[in-house]
Amino acid sequence: MRHKKYMSSGGLAFSEKKDMQKLAKQAAKGWHLRDFAFMGYRLVRGEPKQVQYMIDYRTLDEAEEQEYLDMFEHAGWTFVCGSYGMYIFEAPIDAAPIYTDVDTKQDKLKRSASFIPKLALVSTVLTLISFWIYYVTDSWIAAIVCLLLFILAVLSIWTTATFYYRSLKLIRKGED
Repeated sequence: MRHKKYMSSGGLAFSEKKDMQKLAKQAAKGWHLRDFAFMGYRLVRGEPKQVQYMIDYRTLDEAEEQEYLDMFEHAGWTFVCGSYGMYIFEAPIDAAPIYTDVDTKQDKLKRSASFIPKLALVSTVLTLISFWIYYVTDSWIAAIVCLLLFILAVLSIWTTATFYYRSLKLIRKGED
């Protein structure tokens, strides 16, 4: 019997809530989140347990991080893993959620999406520059770079639009 497995992510920009629910279902089957993996999560075999997962987004220095983790610990949430400003916590099913009102949910959403519009702008500008270089040089390398940057620009613009849609939905309906 294997002791590790991979679970793909639906993309935190698009399915954060679904990912956390999938992780909880896996924990109930005895597969527990260990850490982030490329486009997903690494799980390890353990005893089945009923837990809930929550992700938060923060850019912290080392001095702030321990205080931040302690705050969650005092609220009943245990730190599981973190990477690049993303922190995943777990708690028993009956633990109170961290984000309960629209304002704190909006703040979390803004933190999670803060770099994406910048990425969209940079990748769009780089795509235009690479397209101009391709046009001038007619190089196949420039064409490939142009295509890759175009794909990155489209994905980052799509992700930006998704976050803005989630923000509007949160403002209007109070749900994410």
